[in-house]
Amino acid sequence: MENIDIEKTCNEISQIKYPLVFLFKLISYNNEINDTNFSIVLRIFLKYHTYIGTNYNLKKLFISELKYKHLSWNVLNDFYKLINKKISLVMTLKKWYDIFENNKFWKLSLNDQINFLINTKNYFLSLYDCSKGGIPLHYKVGAILKNNKIDRNIIIDDLIDRLINILSIFGSKLFLSLGIPVLKVNEFVILSDGNIIKYLITIFNKINELLNQTIKLFDSYNLVNIKLNNLYNPFIININTVNIDSETEIDDIKIYSGF
Repeated sequence: MENIDIEKTCNEISQIKYPLVFLFKLISYNNEINDTNFSIVLRIFLKYHTYIGTNYNLKKLFISELKYKHLSWNVLNDFYKLINKKISLVMTLKKWYDIFENNKFWKLSLNDQINFLINTKNYFLSLYDCSKGGIPLHYKVGAILKNNKIDRNIIIDDLIDRLINILSIFGSKLFLSLGIPVLKVNEFVILSDGNIIKYLITIFNKINELLNQTIKLFDSYNLVNIKLNNLYNPFIININTVNIDSETEIDDIKIYSGF
């Protein structure tokens, strides 16, 4: 079997002026192209003409032609699974975009956005004295207020500084979207001790959960992009099969081959 020149094929397919016409011509020659080479051409085509794949249901169009080309059919299967997952994640992440007003964050690369969120979570937890474990701030404050051993004004001033820092990180829009009231200083200081603790707990639980879920979403989005990139960028590996003598090694080869 003659290997495809990946670089040459990428260059030629990227310059196609009528990609849909090319695709139908490619399908018409499907009996003359082996499954491996056909799947490689299909992956490269989807890389440079993704909109064809998203605007047309290629699985439905070519179900008969690709009936016996299992690798090529799997390329389309993987493509649509990943694209649908990506769209779903984008729609969910748009909710974060709508409530998190931070222009600097949205100008960062995806990896930097994930690092930013992780660092933000750690800083948020540090304001609750628990970035590296330990007892969260609200439990400590509850005990201190109950014992009356420290001037209440000192405690309240410290809490106000922490809350102002938290608000400056996330913005009032995020607070309100979570159902957390944005209190003025004079409103906060007249709260009862019990309501102060409830307010601190509400902020901690809701923002901590939001950050955890958002980091997971960004991680998932990043993973989908990596998988799509692997799908779009095939490469040929010549393997001496006599050296493969375990299922583990076969699995490793599948990982490195991008399938």
